[in-house]
Amino acid sequence: MLINSSIERLLKSVLIACLLLNSWNIGAQSRVVGALPDSSIILQHIFITDAQLIDSLMTNVDSLKSPSNISLAEAMFNPDIKLIHGDTIKLKTVEVGEQYNFIERDSSKIVDIHPQDSPDHKGFTLTADDGNSKITFKGSIRLNGAYDFNGLSHRDHFQTYNIPVGDEGQGARFFMSGNQTRFGFEASKKTDLGPVSIRLESDFLGPLYTYRIRHVYGSFMDVLAGQTWSVFGDPTSIPWTVDLEGPNSSLSERTVQVRYSRLINQNTRWTISIESPQLDLTAPDSLQVTLQDFPDIATRFKRLTNWGHVQVAMIFRSMAYNTDQSGSLGFGALLSGRYEFDDNQELLFQAVGGKGIARYIGSVNGNGLDVVYNPIENTYDPLELYGGFISYGIDWNDKIFSYFTPGLTYMPPYSYQPDDTFVFSGYFSGNVFWNVNPGIRVGGEYSFGSRINKDDQKGIANRISFIVYYDF
Repeated sequence: MLINSSIERLLKSVLIACLLLNSWNIGAQSRVVGALPDSSIILQHIFITDAQLIDSLMTNVDSLKSPSNISLAEAMFNPDIKLIHGDTIKLKTVEVGEQYNFIERDSSKIVDIHPQDSPDHKGFTLTADDGNSKITFKGSIRLNGAYDFNGLSHRDHFQTYNIPVGDEGQGARFFMSGNQTRFGFEASKKTDLGPVSIRLESDFLGPLYTYRIRHVYGSFMDVLAGQTWSVFGDPTSIPWTVDLEGPNSSLSERTVQVRYSRLINQNTRWTISIESPQLDLTAPDSLQVTLQDFPDIATRFKRLTNWGHVQVAMIFRSMAYNTDQSGSLGFGALLSGRYEFDDNQELLFQAVGGKGIARYIGSVNGNGLDVVYNPIENTYDPLELYGGFISYGIDWNDKIFSYFTPGLTYMPPYSYQPDDTFVFSGYFSGNVFWNVNPGIRVGGEYSFGSRINKDDQKGIANRISFIVYYDF
């Protein structure tokens, strides 16, 4: 009995040691920036991924079976990384042998995935003979359309800043478009130091609906370089919407950047980036706007919990206006997250505030609102901006889900700005999506928006929109 007990303990020790060593090559790839498991918790993740497998291998290892010893067990089921909405998979797995599914480590752990991006789990994959390299081609054919009752009949996207006030824009309109269609590829190669990954995704929403690059970047270990979602943002707290813009105060800017991301404990990841410093302003003819001489710097802390995640992000900007490099500082802060009530209900939220950050806000981006010209002092002043939204999501069943989202954006004006200056916009959307079949999804949405100017003139917009996805 003593010999058998010793042999049993030895076998268990060898098994645990092998699994721990494998943790250097087996990790979690989530849809979002999440906490990458380290070697001290890989067994917990394997336990969560396939409990029956662990039970059959280690029937007497109580430390693995006890929920009190699984600090990330609940986190593995939070809405950032679990299965959601039918065929929308947030964990990528690879088969090992005939029965075993382990989570594959990938440098894309530092990458954000937005609801509007191509689905992470689709595509046609070609693998090299040696198994060290692979490339996956992805596509998402999208037909969207809308009926505008009033307000935004001249715009394809529901951008509340553009709602006309008074009697303008009261005509109805129906339109359809296929310009949101996505196409791209992902490739990865195993190396002695870890996998190297690249990604390209494009659509047809460039000027005059021409070809446009959405994402193009490479990632290795904890470093990413290229164009993708800004670190000053949280795509995983943005709800599904039919309209491309989403909530009016959501942060949804893609930038050229170099980012570094590090796991500071098993539940928290820190990310910092330097990003292309594009200034969003409207300048008089007398002003010669200079090139920017300092990058935007963004950072964030994201913590996974047993109920979802919470994130704090900040950005710092040096905005130059004239050839003598005169300018001002911009800064902003974001609090965001998601709270899962149960397997079928969740609450998403974002709250943002700062100066000179309009470039990063979906509803006001591209309208010259980072800074405003002060004709009295012959200077430029950064504009303040505050906003936020909450979104309630519910899965009606395993194929149908909805989001209901109110939001607002507020920009206090300076006294010297004209009376028609934008001050406030409100937003609401409610939708329903149906996963008809794997790779086929349809959605419908009602959107309401309002705009108020400095002189209290108001305008509203009402839209019903729809979209059809064919993902491959």
